[in-house]
This record gives sequence, C-alpha cells and structure tokens, in this order.
Amino acid sequence: MKSFLKHIIFKGGIKIFFGLGKVLKKKHLPNVAKFIGSLLYLIPWSRKHIALENLKIAFGSQYTEKEVKKILKRFIQEVILITLEIALIIKKEEKLSPWALAEGLTHLDNALKEGKGVIALSGHIGNIPVMLAWLAEKGYPVAVLFKEGKYLPKGFLFNLISSYKIYPIPFRSDREVPKEIIKALNKNMIVFILADQARPGIYAKFFGKYVQCQKGAFVIALRKGSPVIPAFIVREKDGHKIKIFEQIEMEGSNSFSSTIKMIENYNSILENLIKLHPEQYYWFHRRFKKMRS
Repeated sequence: MKSFLKHIIFKGGIKIFFGLGKVLKKKHLPNVAKFIGSLLYLIPWSRKHIALENLKIAFGSQYTEKEVKKILKRFIQEVILITLEIALIIKKEEKLSPWALAEGLTHLDNALKEGKGVIALSGHIGNIPVMLAWLAEKGYPVAVLFKEGKYLPKGFLFNLISSYKIYPIPFRSDREVPKEIIKALNKNMIVFILADQARPGIYAKFFGKYVQCQKGAFVIALRKGSPVIPAFIVREKDGHKIKIFEQIEMEGSNSFSSTIKMIENYNSILENLIKLHPEQYYWFHRRFKKMRS
C-alpha cells in the first residue's frame, strides 16, 4: 500500500511539473523551480535522504553538514528546473540552438572521421535531453541508450527522443543492448551512454571510493576499436554548456587492467565536473551502493 501511494504521489507530481512547464515562460522557470524546490526540501522523503547520504560520502571531508544541505537544496531546485525546461521544450517544439553552446566539437568530428562509430560516455549531470537534441539539430548522427522512467508516462522518453530524430536504443536486456549499440556504431553513429550508475561490473575509483561501474561500453569499444569520447552538459551563468573531451586512450587490449584504466579516466572527468557543479549531479541514484574503501 505504501509503495502504491508513493507511486501515485510521484506520478501526480510529475504531471503538475510538466503542466507548469507548458504554461510558464522560459524567464519564469528558475524562480518557480527555486520556490517548488525549497518546499520539497522541507519535506522528509526517502530519495532526499539517499541524496544527502551520497553528498556526505562525496563531500563530507570537504564541506560542513550545513554546506552539504545547501547543495542538496540547490540540487532539488535544479531537478525541478530541468523538468520544467523539458516540458517547455516539448510544448514549444522550438529549436535548441539558442539554449546551449558547445566546446570541443572537433574531438567529436575527428572521432567520426575514423568511420567506426563513436561511444559518447556521459553521466547524470545537467539537462541531458538538451545536449542530445542540440547535437542532433546540428546534424550529428546521435543515438542514445535509455531506460524509461518509472513514474513517466508510458513511452515518454522514446517519443521525446524520436521527435528530435535521435536513434533510440531502449534498454530491454543485457543481452540485446550490445547488439543494438553495435548496430548503431556500424552506421557510424554517436552512441550516448550514461555510464555512471551502479551496476554489477567492475569496481573502480570514484570520489576516493571503489564503486561498481558499468563495463559494457568499454568492452564494446575495445573490441570494435570505436573511439570513446566523454561528453557532458552543465548549466553555467550564460546557459547550458556542452563539454566534449578528448578521446579516452585505448589500451589496445581487452584486458581487465585496460578496462579499469578507461573507466577511471571517465570517472575522473565526471568527478571533476561534479566538483565544479555539485548541485547538478543526480544524487538520487544509489551511486555508492556496495562501495569499498
């Protein structure tokens, strides 16, 4: 019964946020997000507790508990703002070019010239749909691995992704996903994978802890010789900034140590971004689940 009520509350809340995003103007979104986020911060709920614990693990030695709680509040406000932005984008069906600037596009261009497809490693930071749609509008052949949100309307992400002419790769099973990724790489597409969730795989360093890390993308890259490009989006004073980094160096073998090194290179880039924008990382995930010191 408790789980059912939680489902209803979350689903209803998402409908309200998307409804607001559809009626508000872009300039009003930040203030509305701050107001709603501040209210939600005052309410005790399980995911808020998870986020707080994650923040303490990541920044407990760097910030006081009061400072960590300030980051938590700003994070909740940021989640609301992203939700409102996505609702506005869907309503307006507007171009995303004015929404973001990009740096490092030459890294992506050079990787595509190799003709082996590109694995673009991203993470749960910033407004990811804006990054994907922006690149697709610029003519880049974008594909993305995704999993439908538990509380989102049925097929919501699939329809949103497809509407921007992005090739959708829905997560169905660990067996089917690699086939779909390879199919997209064979078409010389840029396959975006959010590789920062805790899944059984390999333990690697992240914020000084050894955490479970996905290895599938790195294994595929090593086998196919596809370039691996870290790519993220963050919110800055002037708007969204897409940051594309140099290729992660391939070790030339499919050994355990090669995979670990690539994962930790990716983790290091993501960690540095999070330290610059701690309120923009999605702390609701159980990222430090089953961690080792």
